[in-house]
Amino acid sequence: MPLDKGTVERTWAQLSFSYKDKGIITTWNKKAEEVLARKSEDVVGKVWTELLVPEWISWSLSALEKVQFQGEEVALPMVTGDGLHCCVRFVVRKFGRGNCFLFSCGHTPCAETPRQWPLEIRQTEGQGRAAFAACDLPGNEMLLEEEPVYIRPPPSLLHGRPEWDQAWSAAFNQIRAALKPPAGASFASLPEKPLFASTALVRDVLGFATLPESLRSALLGFSFPHPEDPHPLVDVARQLAELCKERLPECKEMDVKLLQVGILVQEMNIFPGGRVFWTLSRINHSCAPNCVFFAAGNRWGLRSLHPISAGEEITISYLGEELLLPTAQRQWLLWRSKCFICGCPRCASEQDPMRDRVCACAGKGPSKWRVVHQPAVWRRQVASTQGRAVALLKEATEFPATGQLECTAEGLWVYGDDEKDPKKSGWALVDGSTLGLGRLIEPVDAPLPGIVDLVVPGRLQSRLRQKALNSRGKIREQMWYDREFEELPDLVAAAKSARGAERGAMPAGFARLDVSSETWSCGCGAKLGLHPKEKELTEVAQRVFAMALQDHPRASAAGVKGLILPEEAFVLAALRLADDAGQLLGRRHWIWQLGLLFALDLDLSLTRYTYMKWDLAFASGTVAMLLEVWDWLASLNLSQERRWRAGRGPQLLPPQPRLPPGQRAGEGAL
Repeated sequence: MPLDKGTVERTWAQLSFSYKDKGIITTWNKKAEEVLARKSEDVVGKVWTELLVPEWISWSLSALEKVQFQGEEVALPMVTGDGLHCCVRFVVRKFGRGNCFLFSCGHTPCAETPRQWPLEIRQTEGQGRAAFAACDLPGNEMLLEEEPVYIRPPPSLLHGRPEWDQAWSAAFNQIRAALKPPAGASFASLPEKPLFASTALVRDVLGFATLPESLRSALLGFSFPHPEDPHPLVDVARQLAELCKERLPECKEMDVKLLQVGILVQEMNIFPGGRVFWTLSRINHSCAPNCVFFAAGNRWGLRSLHPISAGEEITISYLGEELLLPTAQRQWLLWRSKCFICGCPRCASEQDPMRDRVCACAGKGPSKWRVVHQPAVWRRQVASTQGRAVALLKEATEFPATGQLECTAEGLWVYGDDEKDPKKSGWALVDGSTLGLGRLIEPVDAPLPGIVDLVVPGRLQSRLRQKALNSRGKIREQMWYDREFEELPDLVAAAKSARGAERGAMPAGFARLDVSSETWSCGCGAKLGLHPKEKELTEVAQRVFAMALQDHPRASAAGVKGLILPEEAFVLAALRLADDAGQLLGRRHWIWQLGLLFALDLDLSLTRYTYMKWDLAFASGTVAMLLEVWDWLASLNLSQERRWRAGRGPQLLPPQPRLPPGQRAGEGAL
């Protein structure tokens, strides 16, 4: 059952138009109407140069005249029907001397003043083609938008084909290659695993085989590994190409090597949703990117994360949340799926901050506190407002503390010592926000604990269990995470956070890994060796937190507004995994931080899709987790640019100024 070529999305979805002799516009597609705000009936039959910025007509005609080969590109500054300016980068296809077809490979957002095309694609040594900033680019701004040049066929096109018989299944399931890490790689010690063929690769084959020759040739202009490359994905692509040529009618007349290349070129350049873009797919990866791929509805584009200098390479990340994994794991994922070992600045660094560990020097809280609540606060025998009161401390009273801290659902407690009367020693609550009160006590000689201290390792699972989940029983029977640790440290060291750390700086109380020596060094001079439990926790965390929702064990839909949530036992096990990692390794370790992201997702999903309602204490915990992740990312230079002002928290940088009215970019910009 051959695919209907009309069902494969191969039409020119990009902004496009064509003109004939004397520049008369003959076609004007829907995307051109949408972006340039000009209806087809208003422009067809007119001279296309009337749509250009007047000062650039001569330059544009000269640039088109210089085009010698099909597929060359040129940027044209155009005026929209609303009187705005939009720089459109076109791929040019000439037919004879006067006929021309142009389809867009991206356009800048419409603006009141002319904008230059923000990047240029050029050949680089060892990396193939790469994108570079054509001028100084502002931070936190949309640089360009683009429509996909190709979309992989959807899974529904595989349904019901007669070729999917037992013989196909047997042959398909035999396709595999060993994922043997290359010698010398940071992940060379990882166990060897098999790589199997997937139905997505079958869709690659069918999509490529049914493309018109012009679009197939265009795809072959993108980067892909050599068909003889020893990478296991190349071998899997070859085996699948041979099977498809033998069994699928669309592939009977095609060369096996061409089908193999068709698979590889898509896998190397494809974006979420199975889309390949003429410009965006040529941008290289970095684990510390300066831009991000943007997708919202039927709009796709490139947004800068911070200011970029002219000539600087433009990079994006090919990873999702995996960007927060340690170096070896990131490199392994990219090598497995994209056939290269990342050598970006983060991966080339001798240190790996994703595996920061808390040091023993972080183990004590402030030693002296002052009462700031009016008229007084109680000191209690246990860390609970239900505990027996042992002393009343009036406002402005200063008292010594042992440094012992404890976190409960009511907040952070500190143990105060009374040398004159030991019976009056006990726990005092730091902040009464969860009780409708404000700050109760504050340290005299140390920074004030912030809102991030509301949720600490060892309390993540119990917080959600008490508020939202029905399950109260044991969860050891499930297989996801059932480790037992004989000893866990108290919450004092685990509660240490990076609040207030300078951007990119190493906060006090933490040790950082030196990759080559496998030792952790702290500013206090301490040297730490490999933690015996880190490898075990890492293997489980990679599987649990990277799991797609459809792979989760499912819970009952009872009480849920049309949504089946993950099984409660799985949720509790994942949170306990984060708790254990946070207590053993500290709050800057990547497992604890991914656990916070997991918990944030749960908080937002439960309040949106179930009947659970936020109260002040639970909402404060959600905000605390969000701020802690943001602080962590900022300290690693992985968040958007922002300014810190004393006592005011994070603030986004203001938008960069654009060209003033009447001022236009120079000719070289195009």
